[in-house]
Amino acid sequence: MKILKITLHGFLVWLLSTAAAAQNGATELSRTDDYGYYNDIWGYTAPDGREYAIIGTDNGTAFYNVTNPSAPNRVAFIPGPNSIWRDMKTLGAYCYIVTEGGGGMQIVSLVNPDSPTLVSNYGASIWSHAHNIAIDTATSLAYVVGADPNPGMVVLDLANPVAPLQLASYNTHEVHDAHIQNGLAHLAEIYDGHYRIVSVSTLPAFPSLDFVTTPGNFTHNVWANATDSIAVTTDENTGGGLAFYDISNPSNIQLLSTWKNDNARVHNAFIKGNRAFMSWYSYGFACLDISNPSQPQQIASFDTNIATGPGFDGAWGVYPFAQSGLVYLSDQDGGLFVLRIDAPDFLLSGPTLLTVGNPASLNISGAAAGITWYLLRSFSNAGSQIHGTPFELGTGASLLASGTTDLNGSANHGILVPPRVSGLTIFVEAATAQGTLRSSNMLRVQIQ
Repeated sequence: MKILKITLHGFLVWLLSTAAAAQNGATELSRTDDYGYYNDIWGYTAPDGREYAIIGTDNGTAFYNVTNPSAPNRVAFIPGPNSIWRDMKTLGAYCYIVTEGGGGMQIVSLVNPDSPTLVSNYGASIWSHAHNIAIDTATSLAYVVGADPNPGMVVLDLANPVAPLQLASYNTHEVHDAHIQNGLAHLAEIYDGHYRIVSVSTLPAFPSLDFVTTPGNFTHNVWANATDSIAVTTDENTGGGLAFYDISNPSNIQLLSTWKNDNARVHNAFIKGNRAFMSWYSYGFACLDISNPSQPQQIASFDTNIATGPGFDGAWGVYPFAQSGLVYLSDQDGGLFVLRIDAPDFLLSGPTLLTVGNPASLNISGAAAGITWYLLRSFSNAGSQIHGTPFELGTGASLLASGTTDLNGSANHGILVPPRVSGLTIFVEAATAQGTLRSSNMLRVQIQ
């Protein structure tokens, strides 16, 4: 157990935190570290429901049966060209792997998922190396991204899963990452700083529908929701972060909101339902509720506890699409993490746009009756609660208020917005008299 110490006007308030395996709405079910270095991650669900995590290393790809998420079982390791970059996607019972190390595309059979087998290589005569791969599962087309000497994409027909056919090439713009579905290719053009939507419904033509410059001007990754109404991009640079867009009209991309953390670089983001899932290097893993994409709210995070600072070490990839709802996370030094997203113990609600010097009312609901609660001003560094930093203007005073919930397990408290504070995050922790910590969702409050 970790003890949190909060100073308020010379008094100390002590709260017991949850065990190390549970952080800010996410619980670590297991961590597996069999290799020295890791990169991207993906997943596969067998027809009988068995689930597998697929994680890249610097010299190959490891396959784990994670049907028992508390005890992953490595079922295969497929050696590959040495590289710190490796990316993989699945289609049917096959996994397709590319790398900056060259050697074309490895095709691995998952027909027997407890004994994956390398069945063929393809593409070494077409590209020298590739950075990424995207697969449109509805059309069985693979888009090999950053396939040098073509910096755009090479499109492959996977109708025969072990014998691809080259169908088309896109080289109008350099592409770093892509997501393709519903006749649209969502492209991350990292060095141009653009998110671009291209039609792929009339291949080999690639008409551009629209593009925007992302806030950090270094567009690393893009992902659209299942209905092509919302997209998220990541800018992989210091001060970069997430941006959410309305893409209901793909010819008129509209920025809805941004979410950033100046203390870490974001890497990859994905959307599943009303949630966005991110791997954020030294920030670790984060999950946002985007039911209202104009006001995303963090509901969970997990620090892999290896890296710190705004560098490129830490969490590389995240896979949120397992049928079980579990999340697979790859940390470059820490290996494979299997996480569960937990529902908050109770809810914090209130306005998300406040004015300095004006009062505001925050509400607690769904808690137990008659428990002591603490309203804390804090910045969450993916599992490490750094109370009062960096939004604290001096020392102490990170505890905004405390009280007792009513018979309905509810509470209401008015606060006065402190001066010179922007990007304030409010986080509620309620401790019972026995010292058991219960936590709410995070409420991100913008100060104007």
